Amino acid sequence: MDLIKSLNDWSFFAIIFIGIFLVLGIAELVRKIMMKPPESTRKFVHIFVGLIVSICPLLFKSNLQLITLSSLFIIINGFLIKSNKIASMHVTTRKSYGTVYFPFSVLILSYFWWDKPISFILAILVMTISDPIAAIVGKKGQTVYMPWRDQKTRRGSLAMFGSTMIIIMLGTDLLTRIYGAAFFIPFPILIGVSIFTALSATLAESVSYRGSDNLSIPIITFLSYEIFLINYTHGTLTQLLLWSFLSLVIFSLAWNRKSVSPSGAISGYIMGIIVFGAGGWPWIIPLVFFFISSSILSHLRHKPYSNRNILQILANGGVGTLFAIIYFFWQFPPAIVLYLGAIGAATADTWATEIGFYSKSKPRLVLSKQVVQRGISGGVTFLGITGSVLGALIIGFLGEIILHMNDLLLPLAIAGLTGSLTDSILGGYIQAQFKCSLCNEQTENRYHCNTKSKLISGSKWIDNDAVNFINTIVGANVAYFLWMNYG
Repeated sequence: MDLIKSLNDWSFFAIIFIGIFLVLGIAELVRKIMMKPPESTRKFVHIFVGLIVSICPLLFKSNLQLITLSSLFIIINGFLIKSNKIASMHVTTRKSYGTVYFPFSVLILSYFWWDKPISFILAILVMTISDPIAAIVGKKGQTVYMPWRDQKTRRGSLAMFGSTMIIIMLGTDLLTRIYGAAFFIPFPILIGVSIFTALSATLAESVSYRGSDNLSIPIITFLSYEIFLINYTHGTLTQLLLWSFLSLVIFSLAWNRKSVSPSGAISGYIMGIIVFGAGGWPWIIPLVFFFISSSILSHLRHKPYSNRNILQILANGGVGTLFAIIYFFWQFPPAIVLYLGAIGAATADTWATEIGFYSKSKPRLVLSKQVVQRGISGGVTFLGITGSVLGALIIGFLGEIILHMNDLLLPLAIAGLTGSLTDSILGGYIQAQFKCSLCNEQTENRYHCNTKSKLISGSKWIDNDAVNFINTIVGANVAYFLWMNYG
């Protein structure tokens, strides 16, 4: 019997695999015969393939087939993009990697959350239906704004919000009946989860770039939907909604004071929602402390505007948010220490930079002791090192007091210092350094004076955001290791 079931599943797999290629073939034929623009046929492929994928939890008894299918299409689509094959799928007015992000998002959802089919299907449907609707309606909009690198329209964003709300409301009602769900969602809660999820999905779409919404929309939709409903069932929904309002106020003020860019405000808001939804007030306080203290220190010195964008927000808070998600879904206790270690390392590195600015001694590279220009990545001072230890210690103190963890101070202090020094070593020897062709100033930015800068050292693929991301990974692991073995 098991063999028969397995064969049935793989039969469905073969049908879907062939069906996707038939959709691609039809789209390519339509493009050539009817002279349709590639953007139109790409949306045709997006919608039909998305609808096919959305019914997979109803067809397959395990996630093996969908994991295999998505993995294959990550490889296939990557090859097609590189070789410029199948114009109906890849040729657009802008370079996009959406056809790779699409199966990658399916892979993540099917691998980790196959046991949550309703949330899975809704997340895929939002990406499949709402995203194209936003693009189509948005083209008719005249009010253009740019939260990050791609232009958006208010009409398109409203279409994204409205269509997502409808999908969540109707989809939840229908799918709970199909799956015979044992729980009943009152109508006000259904309205609430629809608005909450639609807002998160719309914000995720607004900061998309080169097709990244095919990854961010389904993941953020899934997380927002699950976080809202689980907080409802646990009786903490009021607190989540209160934090949502407070977070909106905080990032609006930060945006107004230019502590963050529009993309930084949006990504920070979403990150805060996820962290709070995962662990409540005890989890969000260390992250809020990092953000507010870093912003204050930046404003106190020569930089009146730090203007952190989405990449900087993710580089400093992305690893910590990941551990919050792990704790939320799988109740993995060490994730608490890993989370604090990541936030502690981010705090340590930022405080080292901001406090070290006031040092009277010249910064030196960690390994060679060579004196470097103030403000260049890789340089450290004793005052900066002191600041890094102090920042990490405060995060450890908050962890002990608020999260009721013991023996965190020393592991967090060492983890913060280790992460900060790792950041300095990478920044001094590997991170890309550029020179402006106009003003001749050395900079970490690819563009300076509105002109592309010339690479003078390091790897062009390793920028400051990548170094900060690695710093938080190192800090998290060092904190966990020390706490487990010596705490």
